[in-house]
Amino acid sequence: MNIYAYQRPIGEIQDIPALRKKYISIFETKDKNQIARFGLLYGQHILDITNTKPNTEITLAFEAIQEWIDGKVNYHKARNISFRHLYNMDACEAKEIIEKKIYKIMGQIASIPHVKAHGLWATDFAITLINRMYPNNMDEVQRERLKQIELIMNV
Repeated sequence: MNIYAYQRPIGEIQDIPALRKKYISIFETKDKNQIARFGLLYGQHILDITNTKPNTEITLAFEAIQEWIDGKVNYHKARNISFRHLYNMDACEAKEIIEKKIYKIMGQIASIPHVKAHGLWATDFAITLINRMYPNNMDEVQRERLKQIELIMNV
């Protein structure tokens, strides 16, 4: 599977290709456990920048990821929360596009214990969130990519 050939489901991204490539080059050096730890940090960052309080499903997803990192459960627990709850909330319950994007990001993060590539996809979904929050503002896109790079380098 080519984990980089998925642009269509995400849609158009106003991005900084050089920073995305830098993120990918670091991403490729990390194992799934490291990417899961990055996902927890990055998920909290997304909640912070959107002033979102984690609902029960997001809290359960973060707990399941941590349990997977700690070797207490297999990947199914986090993935099932992602597929059964977070994506359904995006599709059925979220009223605003920003809220929908947050659930998509959290769903990708919750799926990292299943497939490492979700850690890449979450960051691209996050750039679409930034594009929506700050239309045509490449400074904010750059700030977000740099934050992604900072967080992934430190796991």
